Amino acid sequence: VAMGTLVTVKLFGDREISLAAMESGTVEIDRIETIMSHYSATSELARVESLAAISATACSPELTQVIRRSQELASSSAGAFDITVGAFSRLWNFSDGNTLPPPVALQSAGEKVDYRLVQLDGNRLRLQKAGMSLDLGAAAKGYAVDRAAMTFQRQGVTCGLIEAGGDIRYWGRKPDGSSWRFGIQHPRRPDEIIEVEDIGLSALATSGDYEQFFEFEGRRFHHILDPRTGYPARASTSATVWADNALDADILATAAFVMGPFDAISWIESLPRTEALIFFELDGVLDHRATSGIAGRIRFAQP
Repeated sequence: VAMGTLVTVKLFGDREISLAAMESGTVEIDRIETIMSHYSATSELARVESLAAISATACSPELTQVIRRSQELASSSAGAFDITVGAFSRLWNFSDGNTLPPPVALQSAGEKVDYRLVQLDGNRLRLQKAGMSLDLGAAAKGYAVDRAAMTFQRQGVTCGLIEAGGDIRYWGRKPDGSSWRFGIQHPRRPDEIIEVEDIGLSALATSGDYEQFFEFEGRRFHHILDPRTGYPARASTSATVWADNALDADILATAAFVMGPFDAISWIESLPRTEALIFFELDGVLDHRATSGIAGRIRFAQP
């Protein structure tokens, strides 16, 4: 258990090499968590956040890398992805909550949510408003998966797969020579898996409204917040994105979910080496849209 989720690792090859690599990979994931955790008061992110509202504050190279990439994709998505959403997310309790934040609290928090209020000059971070809260939950997990995969490969593991709360990174050829295939959770049928063939991109991530949610007055309130409103995004039920690394896939899946299928598919099609599959409900009926690169490679369970 790490990064607030269950991490599953499968390594194929020499047993001794794999066992040694497993220990190193676990240490690496835990190390990233100590840097980027939104929930730990002792993380580097927490320290930097508290100082950056006062003056420009130096960040470590890794924190700088994740924030910079987050900012690039926030701009590209016109704010559908926004690491300053922490001011909103701290008002919600999706683990055992059954009440909504007061509208006045969301309105106040909204004044501190805008990726354009984050300045990153080299490795120096400046937050332009006091009380801003950075949430790297939709980026740090993907980065940790990437770092663990790199650690495993450096230690001689030639084939493996890491899965962390919907983020997947894989490498190498399967020992039996067969092609990789991936199962995506059907957003409304918990026991049904949607199979997608390997499309030659080594990472994928899924954001869904079924992961963390509660019901209130007949409506589902889930943890993927729209940075423009502070409320759960409603345009999608799940978004899966493929990319060359888990950091990008993680960020892009969140942004695509918030944007909704029509805008997101057009946006993803414009990005290099990136594909997406998005489910949504229209008039109570579940539908989906996909980018051209995975057309014909999706297998739904037979009714």
